[in-house]
Amino acid sequence: MPVKAQIPESSSQIKLKKIQERLNYKSVIQNMNTCVIITDERRIIYLNDAAIKTLGYSRRSLVGKDLTSLFPVYEKKSFTISDFLAIRDKTMPRNELDFVTKDKRVMPIGFTVTPFYDSKTKSSASIIIFRDLTEIKKMENYMRQTDRLAILSQITAGLAHEIKNPLAGIKISAQVLEEGMKEGDPSCQLTARIVKEIDRIDNLLKRFFNFAKPSEPHFADYNIEAVIDGLYLLLAHQFKNSKVSFEKDFSKRAPRVFVDENQIEQVLMNVFLNAIQAMPEGGIISVRADTNVIYEKDGKGLDGSRIMGTMDGGVPVVYVEIKDTGSGISMENLEKIFTPFFSTKKEGTGLGLSICRQLMLKNNGDIDIKNNEGRGAVVVITLPAALN
Repeated sequence: MPVKAQIPESSSQIKLKKIQERLNYKSVIQNMNTCVIITDERRIIYLNDAAIKTLGYSRRSLVGKDLTSLFPVYEKKSFTISDFLAIRDKTMPRNELDFVTKDKRVMPIGFTVTPFYDSKTKSSASIIIFRDLTEIKKMENYMRQTDRLAILSQITAGLAHEIKNPLAGIKISAQVLEEGMKEGDPSCQLTARIVKEIDRIDNLLKRFFNFAKPSEPHFADYNIEAVIDGLYLLLAHQFKNSKVSFEKDFSKRAPRVFVDENQIEQVLMNVFLNAIQAMPEGGIISVRADTNVIYEKDGKGLDGSRIMGTMDGGVPVVYVEIKDTGSGISMENLEKIFTPFFSTKKEGTGLGLSICRQLMLKNNGDIDIKNNEGRGAVVVITLPAALN
């Protein structure tokens, strides 16, 4: 029987084998939850399953690729991944960089780089251990905003109260002066202007009060499609005048939601008006609703079916996705979009979306905003499903 000639191993395969023998992790590292990449200089020679899943690429497309090509270079960063790979004599402490996934999403990662040197073959490699920090960054940002909101709500409540009282006195005084003036007196226009500006400030203060201490929600079951249809009828004239068309796609699987209808209407109203204003030349607002709910198969249809669980293992929710075809939001502004008093509008107070987030939290839901691939923005509102 002829003996098959052995195919010589490549230098990369020999190097990887040496690393695996030294660390004794051939099977362990492949199945661990921590993401691991091994590079020969800058070329990727190995990734474990967790790294493949996190980065979104196939193993074949990454092995042999220059690792540095997957990390965007920002001028504001004082270091790059190349700087860490060049260090050969010590393990570098944990650092953070942005990684570009297959779908072009920028993912923040925390990582350490450990150099490996084999004295026999006099070859070196780098072992990169990392994790996705996307959710952690979101939580950090949320906590910063929550702390800011807590402080601002106390300041705003006191400030609005102190301003409101003297404003009432100024308004009454201006109205008394106006009553004592003769018809056609030019000063009448000035007093009328004073009253008008006081009313404008008063409306602003009401918004401050809502921000500082929104009313407690009154929960009940609602059909979210009916709520949105009612809002569209209310805004139909504005949609038409702004040359904005309205499209909707509601899943028949979506259950009713357990919320305060008035507060959710306020959130949706704010989102619709923002979307209309983002399209001065006209465009399209599309609304889609879906759910993560799984129903019992009892043959009664959705109206008579009980919720059995969820597809993602989380709590039962309804997702409402609102897209526009406007100019979108810059990455810099996207990070500050829910920050109180931040606004890109000339006449904006910067409180609309901050109040929306507060209301969503009170209704056990969430609101998130991202750029739509192509153009425009996408607002995703998460609402708690009414349980049976």
